[in-house]
Amino acid sequence: MSSRSISEKISASIFVLIAGLIADASAAALFLLSPDVRAWLKGNYFLVSITGLLLFAAVVTLANLLAARRVKVTELQGEVRNLTSLLAAPTNHDTEMFAAVNDQASPQTRYIIWLREYFMVTRANSETFRELEKMIEFFEREPRGFDDADMDGTYRKFREAGRDLINKMTEHMWYEGDELARLEIPREWERTQPERHEQAITEIGESHDSFMISYDDLFRMAQRKRLTSVLSGLTSRNNAPV
Repeated sequence: MSSRSISEKISASIFVLIAGLIADASAAALFLLSPDVRAWLKGNYFLVSITGLLLFAAVVTLANLLAARRVKVTELQGEVRNLTSLLAAPTNHDTEMFAAVNDQASPQTRYIIWLREYFMVTRANSETFRELEKMIEFFEREPRGFDDADMDGTYRKFREAGRDLINKMTEHMWYEGDELARLEIPREWERTQPERHEQAITEIGESHDSFMISYDDLFRMAQRKRLTSVLSGLTSRNNAPV
């Protein structure tokens, strides 16, 4: 149950309670008023009832407006917290972690270019595959994540997707060729095990797509967290003439 629905139920209960109190107070007032006033109220009962209902409707409307404003204020506070998180300066540790990620797997790294532009689900260059595997192993040996929770979650998904791709390629591909220069789904599977051949193509393709999505998400998140601008600033200072 949402906090908003709970708030609405509480507000409705308060309105009913207020209406009951008003009715009780009105009944008690009739006994305290003079006979002339009571006679006038009885003679103008319809007018008094309409006026009371209008006043009550106005109170309910104002209360609903206040409740809506409270919900809006709560939403704005959440947006402010998110904006504050985005504008917060990255920690030194997060800057160093992303620098390591960029060193190992920048968009211009050979195996990232291969994965993005030249990847084939049926075969792969074994040397490029080993470079990818070494990169994933490098980060798996690193027990520390990012201090920022959003960045850390995206980084872990990237690492897990990379491991899944390595596992799927290792499971479905064999080393072939001179000096085992390539990995390849065995060609004979297409004739002898067509279902396994189709499964291998599907699983490798899906793992590849998931890894590239997680890779792009990681660098986009780093940009949102201003890690790319900090990294660029560090690079510029390191390359400045002495």
